[in-house]
Amino acid sequence: MPLLNMRTAVALLVLLVGGCAGHQPAPSGAKAAPDSAVLMAADSTREAGRYAEALQIYQRLLITSPGLLGARYGAAECSLALGQPDNALTLFDGLVANGEFHARALQGKGLAQFALGRRDDAGQSLREATASDPTLWRAWNGLGDLADQERKPKEAAALYAKALALQPNSAMVVNNVGYSLLGSGNYVDAISEFRKALALEPNNLTVQTNLRLALAASGDYEAALRSAPSEQLPNLLNDVGYIALRRGDYAAAEHYLTKAMDASGTYSTVAARNLDWLKDKQGAAQ
Repeated sequence: MPLLNMRTAVALLVLLVGGCAGHQPAPSGAKAAPDSAVLMAADSTREAGRYAEALQIYQRLLITSPGLLGARYGAAECSLALGQPDNALTLFDGLVANGEFHARALQGKGLAQFALGRRDDAGQSLREATASDPTLWRAWNGLGDLADQERKPKEAAALYAKALALQPNSAMVVNNVGYSLLGSGNYVDAISEFRKALALEPNNLTVQTNLRLALAASGDYEAALRSAPSEQLPNLLNDVGYIALRRGDYAAAEHYLTKAMDASGTYSTVAARNLDWLKDKQGAAQ
């Protein structure tokens, strides 16, 4: 579907929200924008990542045109992106039987089920989605994530490869590949993948954190903490200390866990528990 140019999209959005702000009737003789044009504006807003704004437009469309399936699908995708998997699942489920939206609805349904912790159901929905439309990269990525959770790294790698073949510039998929490698203990390659993901999305906080964890897991603690934002420092120091503890590097673990408690400004329960665990480990080693 072609995107509206910015001026047209803004004009349509103003038309939509203007009436909401003051509940004023339209001027005599004014015509409402057709549903198709408003739907295009909503889709453009969603594709720009402004999910809350897009969801409001879809919901208003569904009040006046409840049978508009494109608005229902858009609302489902926005709900999923906004962390509302229950609402998304209901909306996607109502679209599965429709031929136009069948495969995409199955993909969304599976991702919503995954977010709700219903992994078996999610796997079934996502496999049905890829069988119906093999180009659905988010479904392949979801299946890869499921395989990772089931401790099947080779299967996960093959599924992520399918997703990347369709969407090679997805920081989300590249990050998942890195996280899978990190979980398998392949720290060098995990660091490389996280750096690739950051090159695609430099401001992605999840990828930044994962890169720091991979650096710490490789033993490069200072690199893991370098240029860390001050508000994140207590948690990062605790994470680095915990990783050092798991690696058996007790001196480094004590150093970073103590710094985590100092940096928090208040009593850090998590860091304190990790220090207690460290003391037990040290006692057992003597």
